[in-house]
Amino acid sequence: MNRKKGNKAVRFGPALKAVLICVVTCGLGLGYVWQKQQINTLGQQIKENEIKLEELRRENKRRGDNLAYLMSPQELDTRLRQLNLDLMVPRPEQIVVLQEQRETAPQSPMVGTEPIRTASR
Repeated sequence: MNRKKGNKAVRFGPALKAVLICVVTCGLGLGYVWQKQQINTLGQQIKENEIKLEELRRENKRRGDNLAYLMSPQELDTRLRQLNLDLMVPRPEQIVVLQEQRETAPQSPMVGTEPIRTASR
């Protein structure tokens, strides 16, 4: 009787190994295919984003050129005449020059200080 149990165990072992090898091989194959599909998807997204970036750059340049045109002295003068604003160059005594005051930064940073926090109720 002991021989029969041993004989079945011997036949079951190679079958289990074969199934395990098949499962591992199929898993690796599916993983490879999934990775390739992800690479293709990401490549398409990168291409679409590059196209979108180029379109946005063209739009930005177009708007910058339009702004430069609208700020040109000739265009501003034309718009003044169209809107009939009656603006003219100011006299020298009408011009006020403001001096910007610069804040001085502390020479050394204060160590160990924290901002004051107020409790909200």
